[in-house]
Amino acid sequence: MSSAPDTLPASPLDAWPPTWTPAAVVFDCDGLLVDTEGQWVALQDDYLARHGTALSPAERRRITGRAAETVISALAELVGKDPFQVGEELLDAHRAHIGDRLTPLPGALEILREIAARRPVAVASNSPRDMLDTKLAGLGIADVIDASIAIEDVAEGKPAPDMYLAAARALGADPADCLAFEDSETGAEAALAAGLHLIAVPSIPGQEPRAPRRLTTLEDPHLTAWINTWEVRR
Repeated sequence: MSSAPDTLPASPLDAWPPTWTPAAVVFDCDGLLVDTEGQWVALQDDYLARHGTALSPAERRRITGRAAETVISALAELVGKDPFQVGEELLDAHRAHIGDRLTPLPGALEILREIAARRPVAVASNSPRDMLDTKLAGLGIADVIDASIAIEDVAEGKPAPDMYLAAARALGADPADCLAFEDSETGAEAALAAGLHLIAVPSIPGQEPRAPRRLTTLEDPHLTAWINTWEVRR
């Protein structure tokens, strides 16, 4: 666990555990709640390897957590193929197995359920709607959350703030009163740009998201203890 770099403004999360309580909470999905981000990255790497190429570490870092369109464009350029063809090949392979092997990240579903018992909760993901709904249903949390925001629901996906602004609006809360959970640099940028307070829990090697508070796991005992102090406002 580490606090944020000095370049970030003061946050109630600078103290750990905080005394502040959010009005609503927004979770990322891939790489935070479930290990699908790792599967998506592995699928991309395998695809590139079959075409005799690979992403540089810097480019991998840049596109992690971005919308599929951005990822596919980068891969299509590397392999010299039409982006529509690459998109079909990659997304069809991803969709074929997305509901078969959903592995929640440690503590993720427990923390989400603890929070959802006390505050309105949304999931905001750069995933297409059909894939996001499959993941939420497969994880057994579709009926636990109050709202979900997919890539089709906003003008621009992460790292733009649109998705987090839409999530706060759906929960009836001011973004400044909301807490976000993210794992990637892309998602963290989106949450901070929208004005939410942010806890980052990176799960992909090479990702160093800026956040007022960074944890190594959602099983952090201070996080659990803090949530247990929140009064129920539902």
